[in-house]
Amino acid sequence: MNKYKALISDFDQAKRNFGYLTSFNLSRGTEIEGFQVTLQITLAQSTFDYGEQLSITFTGVKDLEVGQLTGLICWLYLDITDISKDQLEDIRFKVVEYENDIFSLYCSQIAFEIIGQELM
Repeated sequence: MNKYKALISDFDQAKRNFGYLTSFNLSRGTEIEGFQVTLQITLAQSTFDYGEQLSITFTGVKDLEVGQLTGLICWLYLDITDISKDQLEDIRFKVVEYENDIFSLYCSQIAFEIIGQELM
């Protein structure tokens, strides 16, 4: 198993309990950073408790397509495919939310972490 498929497998394990979209943030880097586009989404376990969330960052985003986000209350189903062997410049992954057509993209890197809500 190559490192990209291993990352996808680890992601699938982490994603299993998270699916409700709580944030969708798109940013573009500076000219020094090559105007690299980054998408960060956050998923919760339920619609009423955001105690733990899964933060996912897609870096080097290309061909982003976004569907209807307004009023969205549904579980997101993400399919990530390793396309590193296709030899596309700086593109390693294809990402599709396939159940509700919320978004799709190509990217060079994916990072994720489970984050907890800080209590006061």
